[in-house]
Amino acid sequence: MITNSNITIYNRYFNPTTRLDSYQRTILQGVFWDDKKAVNRIQSGLQDADGVLIIIPFSVNSDKQYISPKEFEKLEDRTSYFTLREGDRVVRGAIDFEITGKVSDLDKQYEAFTITSVDTKDFGSPHMRHWEVGAR
Repeated sequence: MITNSNITIYNRYFNPTTRLDSYQRTILQGVFWDDKKAVNRIQSGLQDADGVLIIIPFSVNSDKQYISPKEFEKLEDRTSYFTLREGDRVVRGAIDFEITGKVSDLDKQYEAFTITSVDTKDFGSPHMRHWEVGAR
């Protein structure tokens, strides 16, 4: 699989201590990133239609292990794991930025996208297995 980028994923979770949503940052090295810039015409004007397709091999280079979204939610200590699910945020590149306040702080400094779809492609030979992630 051809890869052209690294990404940073911000997994949202509820922090029972602060009683607020928190974000865990994970850097994935060796993914395929394909973005498009587009605009849709609608009756009331123009609508932003930018999007990203990210292909993440199962063998992606990361210091954390992938687990399903349901498993991720059940964990008390998430520091060794990441997940892929709708609503989480993703930025192109290896970003050294922790979200400590509002998620809008991330948007002020980087072009961050929200994950809108995750498809698991777990067929074929092991080196072809991957996740296809769509984001806007």
